Amino acid sequence: MKKRLIALTLCLTMAVSMLAGCSSSGKSEESASKENNAAEDTQNTADADESQKTEADTEDIYLVYVSPLLSHPIWLVAKDGFDAACAELGIEGDWVGPQGLSAEEMAQLVDTAVAQKADGIITQGICPAEPVQAAVDAGVTILTVDSDIASVEGRLAYLGKDIQRQAELMYEEACKYVAEDEKIVLSIQCAALNSDFYVDSNNAVVAAFENHPGGFELANISVSNSDKATGTNEWLNTFNTYPEVNVCVNLAAEAASACVTASDELGITDELTIFGVDDTDENMDLLKDGKIKGTVVVSFWNYGYQAAYWLYQNITEGRVPEQKINDGGTMMVTKENMDNYGELLKVKVDLPE
Repeated sequence: MKKRLIALTLCLTMAVSMLAGCSSSGKSEESASKENNAAEDTQNTADADESQKTEADTEDIYLVYVSPLLSHPIWLVAKDGFDAACAELGIEGDWVGPQGLSAEEMAQLVDTAVAQKADGIITQGICPAEPVQAAVDAGVTILTVDSDIASVEGRLAYLGKDIQRQAELMYEEACKYVAEDEKIVLSIQCAALNSDFYVDSNNAVVAAFENHPGGFELANISVSNSDKATGTNEWLNTFNTYPEVNVCVNLAAEAASACVTASDELGITDELTIFGVDDTDENMDLLKDGKIKGTVVVSFWNYGYQAAYWLYQNITEGRVPEQKINDGGTMMVTKENMDNYGELLKVKVDLPE
């Protein structure tokens, strides 16, 4: 379009010049002024059309959010942030994902987004690397959140929880409830073990706790599959098999609630030091009631809101983050700070110009 407009302007300018050559050398200043005005009007029209084209291109930007769980409460917080950003920017955005954890379905949704000419995709580390790499190779801007896909070359950035910091925060808080000379017998529950994120998260927790001066033992690691009922059954099995467990670390959003449901059923909740992740309504209620000692949070709102802005700023202006790995603001929420932590999780940081 721009080339066509420039060509049209050149043609009109040449035509004006030819007409000027055919006229007498004593043409009036009024005639020359009219010709100059005509040329300026043509250029102004071209500039206006080019501006409209740029605006139209911006409005045509299409982002797809391939979440790991379509309707999970904590991921719906990310959806709210994503929808808010798309509305503010005036761009199209689709929220998609499986109802239950499914790496295969996430892969298919990434392939579909590429086929539908998405300009950018936000996704999470349960998704296999192969289709995400194929999307990058096809020219789609990729941003990962919550858990990275580090093997994908060319992704714009990762925005997520600092799992080392998370583990340290849990250990520091646990030491407030477990005596220095008391042995910590730890049980961990995560959503899945087919993701590097959860493997790395588990290892970070063990590394943080294993130097406890009173001694440390890892009893077991169970899997919830992001389902509370499954998580509850797994915790019941854990407590019945390992009655010596005194610290419970839950690395999936629903797992702390599952843990408390199981421990309440057995009447042992007061004997346990329980931690969760994410600020779901259930977790915040459990925190208020003192049934869990803390929950480590990061801004799921910004997993949607800031992530969408970062894609937009990169696609439209070529901005890139200063580093690939970016902490989303990992923090421990306890009963003491639960009333004022919220606004800290909605701070947007633009990519550098």
